[in-house]
Amino acid sequence: MYKREFENLLKSKKIPKATLFYGACTYQNELLCDQTLKALDVQSDEKLLLYYDEYTFSTAKNFVSQSSLFGDRNILIIKTDKVIPAKELDVLVSLCIKNDSSYLFYQYFGDDKKATPMTKVFDKKGDAAFVRFFKADYNDAISMLLLDAQNKGLSINRYAMQHLYMVHMEDLSLCINEFEKLSLLGREIQVGDIDTLVYGLGSVSMDGFIAKLLEKKDFKEDFLRMIESDGNDEIRIVNAITNYLSQLFLFHAYIKLNGSFDAKAILGYPLPPKLAEQRSTQSIKIDIKTYKLLLNLLLETEYKLKKTPNIDKNALLLSCLIKLQSFL
Repeated sequence: MYKREFENLLKSKKIPKATLFYGACTYQNELLCDQTLKALDVQSDEKLLLYYDEYTFSTAKNFVSQSSLFGDRNILIIKTDKVIPAKELDVLVSLCIKNDSSYLFYQYFGDDKKATPMTKVFDKKGDAAFVRFFKADYNDAISMLLLDAQNKGLSINRYAMQHLYMVHMEDLSLCINEFEKLSLLGREIQVGDIDTLVYGLGSVSMDGFIAKLLEKKDFKEDFLRMIESDGNDEIRIVNAITNYLSQLFLFHAYIKLNGSFDAKAILGYPLPPKLAEQRSTQSIKIDIKTYKLLLNLLLETEYKLKKTPNIDKNALLLSCLIKLQSFL
């Protein structure tokens, strides 16, 4: 089911005895599971948490099989990127459904495609469910981040949050991880604070890197620093450049049609004035045919990075970016 459907179950207190959480967004996975545990008012001594390699079938089975004489519950939470065999899952889910005291929450962080056989186990049971998470659209992502910041007592304006989200290439979990550090300032967070505290010494701004790339400047030193930094891999960098160029294309098309730009009309949300002006200027420097060449090159590279076995991904991406500059 979709996230919203499951949230409606939480509101009505109709929480399934066994639930599989999986999909494209780790943050939403963690958030909804936490909300489920709060809705059940789970106490620390009622739950068994098995991380990654800690899972064994015998441990999980023995835990959810226990009966309770004093009204305690057996709340089993499994967090892993590994697939649990369908036969094992079938037993665990069935035990939880039969045992009034037991619940299973399986948080799967691996490949979505590998989750399909597991969803069938949960789907065929009467009091079980699975929830798949998709990447949040831009406005929903910013709203979730602002709500989380508010709950944690962090004051940050929307422009700064948008900047943080783009710095971390639209990864909600990485953004949340910055909140504790940003809260040390003890005041409202501005865009400049993100540049100072999030990039840090020796790191590279993704927007700055892409701007240098599009201006046909030497980017190789920045490229190596980005690859070596935490949270950056070749596919994430390709996706960030693709998203950036897609934005520029939207600006270009809007300006051609209207003679001026309006970031909110183009993107559906406002940008800081200086950033919107920068996007406008960059967008007009590239013609339509070149946009097509650039985006096709990036899509082909992303496909090769994902599908070609035993490939030097670092070298492939570097050659792509050199070729990209040759198109400009």
